[in-house]
Amino acid sequence: MKLTSVARSMLYAVILTLLIAPTICISDASASPKPKGHIIYFYDVDRDGNTSITITVLYSGLARGSSWVVVPAYTNWTYETSGGNLSHVEVKKILRNNSEDPFWKNFTFTFTSELEFLNLTISYVVPLYTFILEPNGIFYSSQIEYKSDLEGIAEVLLPEGSVVSSKSIKIITGLEVETPSDLTIMPFPGKRVMVRCSTEPNCRIMIPFILKNALVVEENYTLGIFTFHTAPRYAGYAKRFLELYNRSLPIYEDVFGVHVESINVTFFLPSPEELLGGLGGYVPFLGRKPGDIHLNIFYLRTMSGFLEIIALHELTHQMVWYAGIGPSRLWIHEGMAEYFSLEIADILGYKEAVEAHRRDLEIVLSSSIGEKYGFVQTWSIGSTPSNVIAYYAASYKVFKTLGDKYGGLEYYKKFFRVIKDMPCKDDDTSIMTALGMAAGNVSEVLDMFRRWGFVGVKSIEEVVVVLERARKLVEELSLLLQPFKFISELLLSIALEAYHMGQYSRALLYASSSMTIAENALLLSIVTYGAFTVLIFKVVSKRLKPKPVRPVIMFCPYCGSRLPGDALFCPYCGYSLKLLKTRS
Repeated sequence: MKLTSVARSMLYAVILTLLIAPTICISDASASPKPKGHIIYFYDVDRDGNTSITITVLYSGLARGSSWVVVPAYTNWTYETSGGNLSHVEVKKILRNNSEDPFWKNFTFTFTSELEFLNLTISYVVPLYTFILEPNGIFYSSQIEYKSDLEGIAEVLLPEGSVVSSKSIKIITGLEVETPSDLTIMPFPGKRVMVRCSTEPNCRIMIPFILKNALVVEENYTLGIFTFHTAPRYAGYAKRFLELYNRSLPIYEDVFGVHVESINVTFFLPSPEELLGGLGGYVPFLGRKPGDIHLNIFYLRTMSGFLEIIALHELTHQMVWYAGIGPSRLWIHEGMAEYFSLEIADILGYKEAVEAHRRDLEIVLSSSIGEKYGFVQTWSIGSTPSNVIAYYAASYKVFKTLGDKYGGLEYYKKFFRVIKDMPCKDDDTSIMTALGMAAGNVSEVLDMFRRWGFVGVKSIEEVVVVLERARKLVEELSLLLQPFKFISELLLSIALEAYHMGQYSRALLYASSSMTIAENALLLSIVTYGAFTVLIFKVVSKRLKPKPVRPVIMFCPYCGSRLPGDALFCPYCGYSLKLLKTRS
């Protein structure tokens, strides 16, 4: 007879109870007078990632007691007892950070038992709860949370052909990520693998695994210009995001003024580091056009609308790129991606997720940033700051503030029309000037950037003024002020070349440097020539200085005694040294 996944889970739980219960009874009878309960989390994962979850609570040596365990709020679950009766049951909301947890509830119960033994079993099934993109898979447990007087164990039965490394298995407790204690990996009938370890009263278990000899089967699903590439088991999710993208596309094309022919999308399975680091998605910044949109499949388990926001965030990167703004200015790309994903998700009806995400960003801004956002100018591809969330929040706040003040999406529609005519769009000065022109007040917008702590804030017209001033200063320099006249001229020529290419920020940098050298050319020349003169004087003085004469040591030719340098007679034998000098 073929057992269903629920029946198999129940059978395993019963076997486990029969094995553990005598041990509990013996240890409780011979040890502490205060009985301690046990809780066993059992996960049965099938080949598609469907996961049957059984939570077994065991108390022995108690005629009555009370306890609690966290249960899911997002799916139905059942419970049954043996050995005792539940006299009171309550399912309560859980508050975390002053907000109701949308995924989990507190199941509190009291019990009585004439046998002084209780077996409470809670069961539920979550389809596609463990994610598998052949040949890789990742198990991430439900919330393991229970009363602290319970001793916890987790058992995870992985699909056929699974290969697991003990080094990759982690227990996550708060901010701590460690290898779980009492870890055992054992073979199981049907070429499966069982992972067993101890748990903490508030934790999760993570197990990356590989499916040996797995057959990779993937399909393409197309709607409009979008094609989603993924395994057939995730076809429903793929179609959900294709519909999202097609609903949002008219808004993007209207605001950004672009026409895109095709965009590819796929799920990716996160590494443990990417999962714990919160990577929601990415678009490779390679070549002349953006790469495919990659969405972290794990975020299907988050709040409704959250992965939709991530999907729109990544689509915004595509649109910003097609509008001509490359990824070199990361604060522009990420700030716009955050802003437009939230604005458009709000329009499309994902208000709860949008409000939650905005609230998280505002908390970061108020707790660690304040109103100085200019540090994001140094953000570049390949560098991931330790507080990267602050960079996202600050970049978002720039575009959120401007959008709220000057007209939202209509304001940015004007901006993209202005920036379209600029020769170089990957440029802070171009972006800031275009934002000011779209607002109808360039100086006001530039003043805002200065207050936010951005550096090199100039309009294109102000860059022209700086270039002209630098040109006049360089022309007025005397030929005698070399090599500084030459250096100023070289920097100015680089600045002019950058200006004609539309690289206004670069032009401003080199023009300012040229001007600084030109303004100080006389002082620099005096210092340089003075230092050179001192150096030459030292070298010449060293060469002309007479060499010290080594003293001549004399000895008496008769007695061999050492003679004083000015002696006329040997002080030892009386020989006349004058006579010696005459003969020689």
